[in-house]
Amino acid sequence: MPTRPTQRTLITPHPADEAVRWLIRIRAYFLKEVREIRRQPLLLISLVAGPLLVLVLFGAGFVNSNPVLRTALILPDDLPAEMRTQITSLVGLNFRLVNRAYTPAEARAALADGDLDVVQIVPDDVFGKLQRGENATILIYSNAINPLVEGWIQYLAYAQVNEINKALLTEQTRLAQQQARTVGVRITAGANRLTELEREVSRAEQEAIRQELRTLRALIVQFRDAIPPDNLFAGRGDDVENLRARADDAIQSLDAVDAILASGDLERGLEELRDSKELLMLLDQQIAIFVNIAPETIVSPVQQRYQNIRTESIGQASGAYPAVVYYAPGVLALLVQHTAVSLGALALVRERMMGAFELFRVSPANMVQLLIGKYLGYTMIIAVASAALTAAMRLFGVPLQSSWLLFALLLLLLTIASLGVGFLISTVAGSDSQAIQFAMISLLLSIFFSGFFISRDSFAAWIEPIIALIPMSHGVAGFHDLMLRGVIPDAEVWIDLGITAIITFVLVTFLTQRQFRRA
Repeated sequence: MPTRPTQRTLITPHPADEAVRWLIRIRAYFLKEVREIRRQPLLLISLVAGPLLVLVLFGAGFVNSNPVLRTALILPDDLPAEMRTQITSLVGLNFRLVNRAYTPAEARAALADGDLDVVQIVPDDVFGKLQRGENATILIYSNAINPLVEGWIQYLAYAQVNEINKALLTEQTRLAQQQARTVGVRITAGANRLTELEREVSRAEQEAIRQELRTLRALIVQFRDAIPPDNLFAGRGDDVENLRARADDAIQSLDAVDAILASGDLERGLEELRDSKELLMLLDQQIAIFVNIAPETIVSPVQQRYQNIRTESIGQASGAYPAVVYYAPGVLALLVQHTAVSLGALALVRERMMGAFELFRVSPANMVQLLIGKYLGYTMIIAVASAALTAAMRLFGVPLQSSWLLFALLLLLLTIASLGVGFLISTVAGSDSQAIQFAMISLLLSIFFSGFFISRDSFAAWIEPIIALIPMSHGVAGFHDLMLRGVIPDAEVWIDLGITAIITFVLVTFLTQRQFRRA
């Protein structure tokens, strides 16, 4: 009797069961990575304690980002004590003055030997040159090899010379005003004496008046020479702008009166006497206006009032953050990226070299599940380290002005994008040493081009695509906005991080599947 063929029934797995199996395989890879790191306590400590120690050392050790410039200041012997003190004080605001008396030759030698960073030599006869309309040049020497330090020296020297100019001109104006008060009193007396000449006076009296007017003329000459440069009076009206011209007119008029008195013919010079008296009274009026203006207002008619509105809305004193607080978000972004890149860079290359790919190939799992499990495992480890770093930053007084949720989301995006870069390195590296080298290259790129300590605006436009590929560059900008400014980061930050995470995941999946098939 013929037997009937056995009929096999194909059981189609339920989609829900397949999804559960899919998640179980991801969970297996996730637990594998977590347990592997957990079995390496030194690695775990380095991942959490290492970045935390870097942040602590940075916060505790950072004092000032401005260079300390050891400076020798050489002043002329003829400089008044008051101006000597004032100039020394102004230079000491930006430079660290060396408490030693140098000659110019000794200072230049010390500069060449590296004992000094800057030498400043103030010329002789500063006030005399100022009154003669000559430039008094302060010689500033440096031996800098760092272009940033040299730029800083030049900026500080420019600001310092401006302040010294203001101090010298203010002192000159103050001295001129003192002389003007004396001249004003003598002008009134001289005008009265000219009025007496209009009446009949004796020859002896004429000679006495002549001597008094000569003394007045000498005082006006001294006052004219002490008047600050005319450009300081620009925009203050004719009464002040023409002060030097009025003084010259008064001097010429007194010379004419002296010639009249020398001739003894007063009747022919009455008109000149009246004109001279009018000029003296006009000069006296302008002097009265001049002496009532504060010297600082004449020298610096335009003042500045700076205000940082960062904390204006909450009623606190405004101002930029301390340097430690400002750089802390960048340090966080750097440590998160480097940790993620280092873990990802060694993940696949190590398993490929150990032959684990052959085992994975015969397992029911696929490469996508393997990668997702690794992403989840490393993300959890980095999240623990990031939480410790964030807590440390809070202890240093680093604020979080915006939402914690947005901060966590940006941190997650930065971690995933950085892991993608690390896994991509792992797929192209042929050995552990190559992976480490590529990770170090990515670290160097991040330090120089991410905007961590050199502004992104400082680079040429063709560098921008390279900067956009660095996850840390978006992390620094985003953390600054969220933590320090209290604003939501630009859409570019979120989009670029998301695109980096997606593209690297796709590339890593494609390249790893090729390696998987060849295993």
